[in-house]
Amino acid sequence: MTAAERVKQIVEDKGVSYTFISEKTGIPVNAISRSFLGKRRFPADEMVAICSVIGIDLGDFYKKDDDERGGEGWTI
Repeated sequence: MTAAERVKQIVEDKGVSYTFISEKTGIPVNAISRSFLGKRRFPADEMVAICSVIGIDLGDFYKKDDDERGGEGWTI
């Protein structure tokens, strides 16, 4: 799962609307929607802004490969 997919899931779980995120971040609703649908890449600054609005730390999406695939290193 990508970081954008994880953030989308948290947004849905918290019941936060794209309109609310747009109002708080200044990111157009259609850009948020397209990014969460995988039709547009999230620039890092937008992802950080969205995480801030929904109260999560982007660093929470980094996890050690060892935990999932038995490899070494970090993925997002």
